Order: sequence, then structure tokens, then C-alpha cells
Amino acid sequence: MKQDEQQRELKGGLKVKMPVCNFCKQNYEFPKGTTVVQKDGNVRYFCCSKCRKNSEMGRDNKKVKWVRKSDVAKAEKEKKAEARKIMLEAKEAQKAEKKARQKK
Repeated sequence: MKQDEQQRELKGGLKVKMPVCNFCKQNYEFPKGTTVVQKDGNVRYFCCSKCRKNSEMGRDNKKVKWVRKSDVAKAEKEKKAEARKIMLEAKEAQKAEKKARQKK
């Protein structure tokens, strides 16, 4: 699911949008993390104090190694998932061809 569409369903049937960390772009459960409301009214979400402190120091999240490593890991995971999906589709197509041959 996309980050915007990720929601958590509560007992009463209410759906709550999961916040995304403003620094590392990771989804996290709402009671965890920190929500910072600035004087101008902007709301910033942080999944952990590490992200909050790095943001307050003015660091660029694209240059921080641990954020880049997680981005690379996410990309690799998505590639593997796509490859698995393609392989499953190919196997299903082969099975369908095999059944068609057996019917003749």
C-alpha cells in the first residue's frame, strides 16, 4: 500500500491515518513517536528522537547514511517482490498451457 493510503482500523470501525516521519519517511503507529507543532502552525511528525534531533540540527535526510541505507533496503525489497510476482505469473501461465495441451 502507498503511504498516503495506509490506515489502521480501530475497534469501533474508525480508520486512523498512520503518520509518516518527516525525516526518514517511515510509517509508524500513532501513539509512538513525537508530534511537534511549530509556532506558525506546521505539524511535524517524528518516529523517534533520533529523527527529531537530526532534523533540529538541520541535517539533510538525503545525506544521512542510515536513512539512505533504509531507502536502498526498501527499493531492493520492492524489486524482489516484483520479481516473485512475475515468476508466479509465469508459472501460472505454464500450468494453463500444460492443461490446455492435456485436454487435446
